Amino acid sequence: MRQKLIHKKEKATKRLLKSSGAAEMASNEMDVSLADLLFNPHLGKEAWMNGIKAHSKELISTLLSENYEQEFDAYLKSNFSDLNKSAETKNALKNSSILQVDERAFLQEFLQLAVLIEHSTIPPYLTAMYSVKEGANGMAVNIIRSVVIEEMLHMIMVCNVLNAINIVPSVNKPQNYPTYPMKLPLNVDFYVGLEKFSSNSIATFIAIESPSSQTVKAPEFPEPEMESTALLKRKTVQESDGLWTSNNLNEFLTKNVSTIGEFYDVLFFFLVIFQCLEYYRENGKLPTSFEEINTGGLFTGDPKLQLGSEHYYGSGGKLYKVEDLRGVMQVFEEIKGQGEGVDDSIFDVDRSQFEEGAELAHYFRFKEIFHERFYVEGNYEAFTDENGRMPVITPPTGIEMKVDWDAVYPMKANVKMADYASNPLLYAQGKAFNQTYKKLLDAIQAAVEGKQEVLAESVMYMYALKEQAIELMRQPLTAQENAGPTFEYPTN
Repeated sequence: MRQKLIHKKEKATKRLLKSSGAAEMASNEMDVSLADLLFNPHLGKEAWMNGIKAHSKELISTLLSENYEQEFDAYLKSNFSDLNKSAETKNALKNSSILQVDERAFLQEFLQLAVLIEHSTIPPYLTAMYSVKEGANGMAVNIIRSVVIEEMLHMIMVCNVLNAINIVPSVNKPQNYPTYPMKLPLNVDFYVGLEKFSSNSIATFIAIESPSSQTVKAPEFPEPEMESTALLKRKTVQESDGLWTSNNLNEFLTKNVSTIGEFYDVLFFFLVIFQCLEYYRENGKLPTSFEEINTGGLFTGDPKLQLGSEHYYGSGGKLYKVEDLRGVMQVFEEIKGQGEGVDDSIFDVDRSQFEEGAELAHYFRFKEIFHERFYVEGNYEAFTDENGRMPVITPPTGIEMKVDWDAVYPMKANVKMADYASNPLLYAQGKAFNQTYKKLLDAIQAAVEGKQEVLAESVMYMYALKEQAIELMRQPLTAQENAGPTFEYPTN
């Protein structure tokens, strides 16, 4: 289901700027053309960053419209048509530094970063869920479990994108492991860690899933019932002489991208741009329609490596295969929708369409736990404006959810295997847990490399992880705190 637009778009400037002064003026006006962003050698870094922000938002807005192909065609024509007509510009494009960028190395780094971001959420969510004592907080546990499953789906779908552009995904190597506590590699001011179930850990989960949009349509429930449910050092890609370098793009992310949804918007923009450049290399002109870049170019991967719903063991969403740009759109929309909700509601799809499987986005599911209330049957009139929109921070005001914050094991936060060095039993149990988690990642790795049937083994490993984690959490580590899983890469 395609997300709905909130604001009308403003068309980008068509002209290619000729001087650094003009580029600076464009920066001040927040009006950098796409041509400048890609090809102007005089564009300053600030203007370049502003241009990425503006055009990634415009592109996403275009592609989320109901007539997205026509809107996309208009976007490309407004930015590239004049360039294709100018012989002088054509010569300038041939020498542009962006054409020297190793696109696949760049996309490998940033898609692997997406894998790491999705992976980074899974151990904290599992830790909080495992720490709840058996029989307690059943609804909260079910909510967290549903989110974990969908985060695994997100990680697999990013791997589908990697396979689609003929890059082997990596999920089970030491560099794929998050190190806790960690900050997400975005412009955020909070740390993510391995902590027991508490109002503090749930507040962190809310921050992780924070929406890009700050307002949503106030929830309506036409149906009588609704089921509720560190940063690792990254390798440097080959650098070019211009602004399009790994270091500059890393800097852009840490200064300008504050939510996971925004990260996927920017990543999709990069994919579109590099697909446009691939088209230019093959055809000697820039593309002016969606169909010209939907297939071919970057998309040289083997379709047999794609994982679909028939391979995944269960989720509230869909597992999309990726063979072209349209498939990437579906993947990123699914990830954004499940995490922060569609632009005009708190649901992960457009509730007005009554799609099977419609449920709250992760952000709003965690808010239900934190506030101990469901959104169902709440009254939000006091929070809504004349357009029926309310701030995303609005708490749920509906049916009570009973939460016992004390019914948890007192696990030490961010425990490490080093903490078990003097206790052979705990060390052995911690090591066994990490080996099981590695087997889970190994199964996913094998599946994304073509052995799709191995993915079913994930279910077995998930059950084993739960039992091993609980066994750790039952045992004292100090006078005040118990042991727990460390989610570290297993060593000798």
